[in-house]
Amino acid sequence: MRRFFNLVVALVLCSTTFFAISCEDEISDVGSGLIDTGASANAYYVDVVSFNTNNDSIRSDEQMLQSAVVGVYEEPVFGRTKARFISQARLGSLNPTFGENPVMDSVILNVPVYFVNKEDDIQIDTTYIYLAEGETPSDTATMRLKRTYKLDSLYGNSQIPITLQVREVSKYLYSQDSIYYSNRTLANCPSCENINDIETFPTVLGSLQVTNKLITYQEKKRDATNTDIPPIVLKVKLDKDYFKQKFIDNEGSADLADQASFIRNFFRGIELSVVESQGFLMAFNQSSASFNLNMFYSHDNPEEGGDKLNKILNLNFGSYWSATPGYNVQVNQFEHQNRSSQFVNAYTNPNTTEGDARLYLAGMDGTKAKIRLDQNQLNEIKNNVQNNGWAIVGAELSFHIDDSYGLKKPPYLFAWNSYTEDGKKKDVNFEDIAKFYNSYPFSVQFNPMYDYKENKKTYIIRITDYIKSIVERGEVYEDNLITLSLGNFLLSPNGGYMNVVSPTNPFLNNRAFNPYRVVLHGNNTEQADKKLRLKIYYTKK
Repeated sequence: MRRFFNLVVALVLCSTTFFAISCEDEISDVGSGLIDTGASANAYYVDVVSFNTNNDSIRSDEQMLQSAVVGVYEEPVFGRTKARFISQARLGSLNPTFGENPVMDSVILNVPVYFVNKEDDIQIDTTYIYLAEGETPSDTATMRLKRTYKLDSLYGNSQIPITLQVREVSKYLYSQDSIYYSNRTLANCPSCENINDIETFPTVLGSLQVTNKLITYQEKKRDATNTDIPPIVLKVKLDKDYFKQKFIDNEGSADLADQASFIRNFFRGIELSVVESQGFLMAFNQSSASFNLNMFYSHDNPEEGGDKLNKILNLNFGSYWSATPGYNVQVNQFEHQNRSSQFVNAYTNPNTTEGDARLYLAGMDGTKAKIRLDQNQLNEIKNNVQNNGWAIVGAELSFHIDDSYGLKKPPYLFAWNSYTEDGKKKDVNFEDIAKFYNSYPFSVQFNPMYDYKENKKTYIIRITDYIKSIVERGEVYEDNLITLSLGNFLLSPNGGYMNVVSPTNPFLNNRAFNPYRVVLHGNNTEQADKKLRLKIYYTKK
């Protein structure tokens, strides 16, 4: 389950093996020795004050969505999160003509889910068709392959099915330049129209029960050299009569002549949502070319006596992250309910003076922790650097998990620098992300992946250059706080998912499709060995 939202990166970096052990080892081992923790280095601890905070909405439009999520999950600490997904659609061909006496035969929405090619998670059943009883199949016999996949892109209780529903969006979605947020009840600013309140028509166009298994079928000749397999997609049957009235009966409409009119006036998009209040959250690849809506129709053959002709009109959902980028607006939005009292109290009444005992972080919302370093101790280190020959060789924050809640451990935590400059608040990435190292994330030791192999129940954020900038280079960050959140930075497909999309903007991250949650010990924990502190390594000249 830890592999859930590393899918895009993992499929590129590790071929078809998700975050297999070989990849985990590579990430874990690279950079060992960059921080001198041996006999030649000394350790100095800096006290911190850490406390909870929460913004009720995060940016969740297509520029944030390298993946998407739909479903529902509830547990006792963070409560219930229900996710819906909205996307514009564009016509596969403009000015469609449907021929004489057209009939809408079927309408299928394909939703591609993530799966890693692991033999243990695939069951293949082969039968031969068109054979007489007892007949031995020849090389040209037709095979029917039934593949059953055990999905690994689910988070939550995958034993409870969820019901995926499809509705048509009734409100015009603007352009890809528009910013959308995860809470539909909050406007982007006090005087703004609330574009986040995306309404849908009440009619359910189609539904599908989704489980932790998916089945595909394929027919091919026994001696076929073609090794292609059907895409791993959920196939949702939609109301063919609705689409006949919507499309066939409106042949020639000016709104079918160009994409701008189509998305503004004719078909504004679809919503994927779920019915249940318990179940799981499911990742799917909204940027895949396999994410589409196909209308299968037939019409009379103009040649006398000929069979009816079968045609397809498709709608596509190409996104900002597609291999061939599309222009559809896409949004993930979430409802949060049944949050525990200790979680709510943590972010509504944080102890900003002495610090909190626990830090609560979750994806798909705005939970964060703020960390303030003891300035007097930093000044003492600065004095030792200037007068006693200290050289800083490493600095790290170790966050210990409170494992009493049994939550699945997220792959990454990440952090950024928050301070005031010229009277304005700034949120920027630490230069540690790239400075001295390259080829993110393999060589960067800023926020290494959680060590599942050793299972130390600890996350590390390394901020060596940041500390050096303060105590060695004398840089000053007014009202300085370290901001910690759950997730990772978005990675650039242009660099083979090896570099962050933005080395400066911390808000380009995967929280909008990251379902994980974790409880950490803060500096004010009752367990002394789990207390959050900054550990600095130094040598003497």
